[in-house]
Amino acid sequence: MIDARTLWQPRRDQRVGAMALLAAMLVATAAFVLLAGSRPELVALTACGLLAFALCFREPRLVVPIVIIALPLEISKLWFPFLPVREEFGGGLPTSSVLDAGRLAVAMGVTVWLLRPGIDRRAAFPSSRLALPAFLLLAVYVFSALGARDGEAARTEVLRLAFLIGLWGLVPVFVRDVTSLRWCAAALIGSAAALAAVGVYQQVTGHFFWNEGLGLFGERRINTTFADPNHFARLLVAALALGLTLFFFTTPRLRRLLGVALGLCALTLVFTGSRSGWIIALAMLPLLALFLPVRRRLRAQLLGVAALGLVCAVALGLAISPYFRERVDTFKFGVEASGARPYLVDAGWQMFRDQPLVGVGIGGYQNAFVDDYYYFKDPNIKANVTLSHTSAVTVIAEMGVLGALAALFLLYRWARLGRRLHGRSSGEMRAFVVGLWGISLVILLSSQSEGRFFEDPYLWLMFGLGAAMERILDDTPSQEKELDAPLLSR
Repeated sequence: MIDARTLWQPRRDQRVGAMALLAAMLVATAAFVLLAGSRPELVALTACGLLAFALCFREPRLVVPIVIIALPLEISKLWFPFLPVREEFGGGLPTSSVLDAGRLAVAMGVTVWLLRPGIDRRAAFPSSRLALPAFLLLAVYVFSALGARDGEAARTEVLRLAFLIGLWGLVPVFVRDVTSLRWCAAALIGSAAALAAVGVYQQVTGHFFWNEGLGLFGERRINTTFADPNHFARLLVAALALGLTLFFFTTPRLRRLLGVALGLCALTLVFTGSRSGWIIALAMLPLLALFLPVRRRLRAQLLGVAALGLVCAVALGLAISPYFRERVDTFKFGVEASGARPYLVDAGWQMFRDQPLVGVGIGGYQNAFVDDYYYFKDPNIKANVTLSHTSAVTVIAEMGVLGALAALFLLYRWARLGRRLHGRSSGEMRAFVVGLWGISLVILLSSQSEGRFFEDPYLWLMFGLGAAMERILDDTPSQEKELDAPLLSR
């Protein structure tokens, strides 16, 4: 097995230049802390960032796990008093910044890539099957932005996609062996479980860190550090999917910890009030278990334990949460329970019919709806919902046929890559393939009800981990034989 640490041994002359650059960064950071002295959350974030940078500079394989831990901290958008962006989360929330902990963690990774001696900088943007469709999608974004009706929104979307493609290109640089993959799995499941514990606290106390409206008007939908509880639920389902697929590739001690983590995620998923999250979890998790590279008896055991855990979580939610009971009751209304989504879909389809080739321009759905398609709004719905909640409709409405073809090309290549890796791998590596592509399917399905598909950083993280797995299997064919390697034990 390749030891990735041997790939990053710097020469003495490289260390001198790197230390000089690090000293300059420390000076700049000290100046920033002095300027942010009146904002303790910024000082704390800076201290954590410096610690993370030091750890990553010493052990580059920590870069991606730290990025994964930082991604859920959407609340950090409120901590920066500069670089404000357009409102993305609906009314009633404070102005947010383009900066957040996740993006700063990615920037930290880029800095390590640039400054740390011994790193193969050509490894970024690998010759993966995803490279062509990813950059083609970016080109369509740029082309669409040229004629967009909402220039500010178009620039935001183009920069967001460029940044996420950068995240995708960065992952294979630092994830170079199976150990790195295990650390990434630990970071995703661990961060979701930690936020699930915070969600239990929110459910018990009713204390919301932001978007307090989720606890008003007779409901309580847990969001922890996310603006949208549906996106928090998506993370919980992703953690459940990855944890279940890797369950039998852990040591017995870690298996118990993993069981506790998944139990917390299942319980807090109940408290998010995300109906799409509940449906996708019930449909997807048993399906993933059928593809696990384990004996049928173990699959049956896993399905039984998972079903028992979900039943206990639902029963506990029904027993202690009147908000959960009320949310479940809304299923009896059928299509009407989907709220504004039907008229948003109808409006988006009309946008596509009016401009089928290029759409209304990237980021232009809301502007077009308010200005030209507001007559689609259902007068029986009091909330003024004008953002598309269906990613497929958003793509065709904003970018037309060109955007749809670019998106389908990327998804086709991703599916082909998954099939190829599934056929080449076995044991633990095949379980990783099932887990990563399962998470991608969770994101795809949930985005049809909640929006945020290509904007979701976890999607591009999965793309990056898939490219990393491709490289790992190419470089070290012997790792395909690791049937019983203990997950997260190293």
